[in-house]
Amino acid sequence: MERQDRILAELSELGLTLARGLHAKALAAETAEEAQALGLAFHRISRSVRQTIALEAKLDRERRRQDHDDRRDAEQRDEAKARQRKAQVRGAVERAIWAEAEGDEAELLICELDDRLGDDALAEGFLDAPIETLIARIQGELGLAASGLRPATAAPMDGAQGLAASAGSGLDARGQPPEGDRAAEGPVPPAAFNSA
Repeated sequence: MERQDRILAELSELGLTLARGLHAKALAAETAEEAQALGLAFHRISRSVRQTIALEAKLDRERRRQDHDDRRDAEQRDEAKARQRKAQVRGAVERAIWAEAEGDEAELLICELDDRLGDDALAEGFLDAPIETLIARIQGELGLAASGLRPATAAPMDGAQGLAASAGSGLDARGQPPEGDRAAEGPVPPAAFNSA
């Protein structure tokens, strides 16, 4: 863009210089024919200068419009990322609140959490700091233990893990008593369902 700007600026200056020279010659022309020819050349050069200036203005408008669109897109991306981060931090800290408090105390802590998240979202570095750092800082400010940094997930056990876990519990891999034990228990007599 800088090269285009320089070329257009130079063309407009050269055209303007040429138009000035033609204007001076037209004024000093000795015959009507000569003045008419110089006037026609001046008109053509002047039109070229106007077109060059118009092109410069158009390119400048397009550049400013593109800059505005780029800033708007960047702001929208930052806003979306901030909303996502606030939701992640809030979810983790709220779990820690309910794990350590209840009732009115928990509600007050959640209100304070929302206030702090509003302030933190406006602070520099909120979008770049690790999620764990944000969660730990807010939990510390609220006087909570360092828990809830990650969503609690229980991974399913594979076959080997299931067999190992059932070995010490007396259950099979499906969590059921062995076939022999179930057969030994026998059917439950109907009288067992009648308490009276």
